[in-house]
Amino acid sequence: MVGGFSECSLIQNAIKTKFSAYRIIIPEEAGLAVVKGAVYFGNLANAISRRVSRYTYGIQSWPEYTPGIDPPSKKINVNGSMRCKDVFFPVVHRGEQIPVSFRKSQVFQYLKPNQSEMECAIYVSDQENPRFVDDGSCRQLGILKVPLPRGFGSVEIEETIIFGETDIEFVALQIGSGKVLET
Repeated sequence: MVGGFSECSLIQNAIKTKFSAYRIIIPEEAGLAVVKGAVYFGNLANAISRRVSRYTYGIQSWPEYTPGIDPPSKKINVNGSMRCKDVFFPVVHRGEQIPVSFRKSQVFQYLKPNQSEMECAIYVSDQENPRFVDDGSCRQLGILKVPLPRGFGSVEIEETIIFGETDIEFVALQIGSGKVLET
């Protein structure tokens, strides 16, 4: 337990009682542990060179439908092409070591010529290899709505996830125009 409330014996006892099956660790000066960590990180930013991912991060994909492997409920016809909708495309797997400022990109084409925008979303899961973004283990972490130009045949969108020092950045680049959206 760390943080200001961790020094309160009433809260310590309540946590120890509620979670009696676990070993509760309370460091000395628990109230200052977070502050000391932030100061240490601020002064020595390279103190953390890599992390172990707590979750599997990914984006939504609609690959070609494979009969016998993909469930029929996920089969969708897009302009005469049979696709499997809502597929979880992993970028980083749970338990994987990722360096600071690690970035991973994937290029997608929008599938419907009459679309005015493409939704690019990042998903997170507790499972190491989720199959679909609408599985119970997955949740949407963020979304970007990329406007699509009219009258330009195929438009490609490069989706990039950047794992920074203390945050995750999601960027969508419209390749033809160079337009960038991020969250």
